[in-house]
Amino acid sequence: MAWRNIVITQHCKIKYKLNQLVVQTDSDVYQIPLEDIQAIVITTTRAVITTYAIAEIIKSGIKIVFSDLNGAPIGEINAYHLNSNRNQNIHKQIEWGTNDKALLWSKIVKCKIQNQVALLNEYRVTDIESINALLATIEVGDTSNREAVAARLYFPRLFGNDFVRSGENIGINDMLDYGYSILAAAVAREISAAGYLTELAIHHEGPHNHYNLASDFMEPFRPIIDRTVKRYAMEAQLTNEIKFELIDVLNQSLNINGKEMLLTQAIGDIVRTSVGYLNHESAFPDWNFEI
Repeated sequence: MAWRNIVITQHCKIKYKLNQLVVQTDSDVYQIPLEDIQAIVITTTRAVITTYAIAEIIKSGIKIVFSDLNGAPIGEINAYHLNSNRNQNIHKQIEWGTNDKALLWSKIVKCKIQNQVALLNEYRVTDIESINALLATIEVGDTSNREAVAARLYFPRLFGNDFVRSGENIGINDMLDYGYSILAAAVAREISAAGYLTELAIHHEGPHNHYNLASDFMEPFRPIIDRTVKRYAMEAQLTNEIKFELIDVLNQSLNINGKEMLLTQAIGDIVRTSVGYLNHESAFPDWNFEI
């Protein structure tokens, strides 16, 4: 099973040879078997990669994520044919029922808020009753937007009363944005591998968001990113070390329904059980997280 996330941070040449990814820097040469690689994140614009390497990486089902001059992820490459049932699955996806989507979104929101409360408990935050109380008021489809209400209560409790999401706290917000983008890419990979479109979602409808469905399915996992960012909350900026830690979150373990698994495995499980329910092929998901 693929388990390694390769992060490229400096000038180098990336090529392919004998089923190995070969990374040649100014001072060394690294060789990694493609079968071990889950994703490649290129965080510098000074790396060069051959088209042969790109083709073999794609054929192996490995995601490549590219970054801009500031090291922020801006795009990726995925294979066209990760699943032979893709056309059939997309037809099913288009027909997903409105009520089924609303019920599933309610469950996702509930799991997200529960995991936010669990993280606050981990940091011994005492003023969480108001967030906990929201769980009992989540309606079908979260029409009253309990998710947003929880976020407004949650972030100041985790990062301090002065913290504003996407506000002036550049360091923390940059870390969150970077971590969430890595998480979204991982979820999108599982959606594509299962043969579905990431653009057609159950809740998110951003006309320019190619990750609408990934944005839906990633929600319960966001607090796992938040935990790592919390450890570095006193840092003034997003460093390479912090990027490594945020990418390595994909290799962290969590527990769902009494089963311990890596985050990447958990993402695959959430995607499979969700689309199974939406296709009327399996029961409504009953996820119990321990992050």
